[in-house]
Amino acid sequence: MTGATADELWPLVRDCHYSKRMSGLVRHAFAWRESGGMFGDTGKSVAGITYFQPVNRNFCKESLELSRLVRADGFSAQISEFVSWSLRWLKANSCAPFVLSYADTTQGHHGGIYQATGFNYIGATSPGHIGFKAPDGSFVHGRICNSRFGTRSVAAIEKIKPAWVPVYGEAKHLYIFPLRQKWPSISRANGWTALPYPKPKFAACPLDERVPTRVSKVQPLEAAPTESQAS
Repeated sequence: MTGATADELWPLVRDCHYSKRMSGLVRHAFAWRESGGMFGDTGKSVAGITYFQPVNRNFCKESLELSRLVRADGFSAQISEFVSWSLRWLKANSCAPFVLSYADTTQGHHGGIYQATGFNYIGATSPGHIGFKAPDGSFVHGRICNSRFGTRSVAAIEKIKPAWVPVYGEAKHLYIFPLRQKWPSISRANGWTALPYPKPKFAACPLDERVPTRVSKVQPLEAAPTESQAS
């Protein structure tokens, strides 16, 4: 496990992540690699994590969002170990008070990896407007509307494209992991309460919780990039 760059992880995200899209404003990136190089830091990336600046302005600008967690097809190592390693590095080397991450229910995710790595669960976000369905059946994301028309407002787009139908996303589970700030302080400042973990739809417990944690030979934390190097 070492530091990485967003550009290096892009092929992995493109080919193996359901979004097929790299998030913007990446502050830190990490890779789990195959063996390679004198220090093991040049091998092929078989898993990756990126942390970026949250888009939601309700979160403080110093916080981080775990935006991409991806692994190559056929890579079966316990990915929660990788997440834990990256969180330890961030706690020791960044000023971020906490990390947040969403589990997308539209993809069948409930946050099992976040549960296995000790995140606090604070509930499900309200479904929001994500884009429009065109008459030909294609989906037009709100980001494209912003770029093309300067707005993604339902009322404004209705005047420009009256045949387009608004599409709303499903709720997402929101998890918080304290870094440089303790949970009681984070909870009071944001009005959050730690809630019982949601259960997976087709299993009694997250897969990572069923497998005993093993010890891996990883690169020292200093091998990870600085914030400026990972952006």
